[in-house]
Parts: sequence; structure tokens; C-alpha cells
Amino acid sequence: MGRFRLEWQRMEGEGQMRVFRDALLKGAALSALLAVGVTGHANANYAFSGSGSSGYLDPTVSGEPWHIPAYSGSPGWGSPGISYGITPYTQSMPAYGMDITFTGGGIITPGSITIGNGAACAGDTTGGTTFCTISPTDIWEAFQIGPDSVDFLAQNASYDITTGQNYFVNVLFTGASPTGFTGEWLTSFSPTPPTPPSVPEPASLLLFGAGLVGLGVARRAGRRRLD
Repeated sequence: MGRFRLEWQRMEGEGQMRVFRDALLKGAALSALLAVGVTGHANANYAFSGSGSSGYLDPTVSGEPWHIPAYSGSPGWGSPGISYGITPYTQSMPAYGMDITFTGGGIITPGSITIGNGAACAGDTTGGTTFCTISPTDIWEAFQIGPDSVDFLAQNASYDITTGQNYFVNVLFTGASPTGFTGEWLTSFSPTPPTPPSVPEPASLLLFGAGLVGLGVARRAGRRRLD
């Protein structure tokens, strides 16, 4: 009887470990999927950043210049700059969008985005907060995703921008001009901004907890059999 009890406890322990291991694996898998959801875009995006009054989005080739402040004293940011004309895209992969977040004060003017979404490609303040590819002329729709953040997204997969193709982007501000920014070219087509899950952690904890509950149930069932 004692040998049977020991063998049963060994089998019970192995079963509990499988339940626990499976719960951990499921939780880890879900966490990885949610992490992808939070980032929203593919890992191949081209990141850029800058601070001060001018620079290059692609400093490795002194390409895609940007300037701040904007045209006629109006607070703003642009690549190559509001009223500066156009600049060629220098990255090797096509892009379907751009997101950018500014620092240093001022907010993106919501009314300027409305103008930009409905206006022709105008490289000055009348064009609003706008992104335009040139030849062919395609406007990427602007989405203000925060007081100082904006996404420009192609609304058609054929509206991508490719190496050497000209573009300009303008962002207009209310109040102070920004002093810095971070952003990225988006190399995956998505016509609307991603909506990340608000709190991803509880889902993983729920699976982990379910594994612990299963562990307890298996333990109690084993004890009842032995009794």
C-alpha cells in the first residue's frame, strides 16, 4: 500500500507540473501576442528623431531634411519644411505611413488636420497638417492620436512611397513650437491607427491563475482517491 501511495504521489506531481507548465506557456504566448498589439506596427519600421531647429530624418545620407519653426512665424514642423518645397524619400523599403510625437510645448492644431485631409497638396499653411507624396500626388490621411502626436496613413495600398519619390509633410501647432520629436516610417499598410489593448497584463494573469486553480483541483482529487 505504501509503494502504491508513493507511485500515485509521483504521478500526481507530474500531472500538476504539466498543468502548471501549460499555464505558463499559454501566458507567455499571450503576452507575446499582446506585446505585438501594443507596438502596433511591424519591426521593420524606420525610426527617426531630432531636436533643435533643423536636421535630417535620415542623417546617414543627409537625406529628408526637416525645419522648425514654420512658415511666416507660424509654429510648426515640416520635412523639408513648410514652404521649403519637397524632398526625396531615402529608405529602401516602401512606406505606407508616418507617425510622429513632438516634445517641448505646443499642441497640434486640430483644425489644421481637417484642412489637410480635405485640401490639395499645398506646401504652406493653407495646406494644414498634411502629408503628400508627389508623382503621383496622394494625400495620406492625418489622425491626431494625442495633443502632440499625429499619424499620417495611406488610405490605399497603392499610396505607398518608394525610394527616391518626393514628398512633404507639414504639422501646425497652437502655442509654442516643438523643440524635439521622435517617429517612424511605417512599412506595413494599415489605413487606420492601431488601438492597443488598455491593460494587457490581467489576461496573462488570468491564464496563470487558471493554471493554479487546475493545480489545486488535481491535488484535491488525488487526495480524495488516496483517502
